[in-house]
Amino acid sequence: MPGPVFQSGDRVDLHVVAESDLDAFTRARNDPDVRVPLGIDTPGNSDTVEEFYEESISGDDSYWFTAGVDGDLVGAVTFPEVDRTPGVADLSYWILPKHRREGYGREAVSLLLEYGFEELRLHRVQADSYATNDSSRGLLASLGFTEEGRMRDAAFLEGDHVDVVRYGLLATEWRVE
Repeated sequence: MPGPVFQSGDRVDLHVVAESDLDAFTRARNDPDVRVPLGIDTPGNSDTVEEFYEESISGDDSYWFTAGVDGDLVGAVTFPEVDRTPGVADLSYWILPKHRREGYGREAVSLLLEYGFEELRLHRVQADSYATNDSSRGLLASLGFTEEGRMRDAAFLEGDHVDVVRYGLLATEWRVE
């Protein structure tokens, strides 16, 4: 896990994504257990991920962090789009399959929300989840997000149309744990 710690929790540290993390991002993107829930329908090679890094991750309107535990990368959390005028950010996250169900995702997302609401002065954070992704939906609910709507058959996932559920959390609803 390169570079200094950006934000620390009890077990999880957030680090700004660096070029040296791109191999791990390439492996994650090609793992169907990570790629499919994120809505990425094709695998990508290191050139694809490097191009994404240059165009998106290192941009001025987004915030990307790796989540690390004891120096090992376990996932990533991001505000891939932040609209500063109304103070609204989209939330995205992934945890490598071998590190799931250990609370790392919840802690990493909590750290990002704390940064977003307290430092960036966001008013609202929103996230979408496939209706079939019970783990992601449970994580959002456990952090106080409210289910705000359902887009019926809005995505095509592994051969089936599935609903996409929109969640939102306002700064006034956020509680620091």
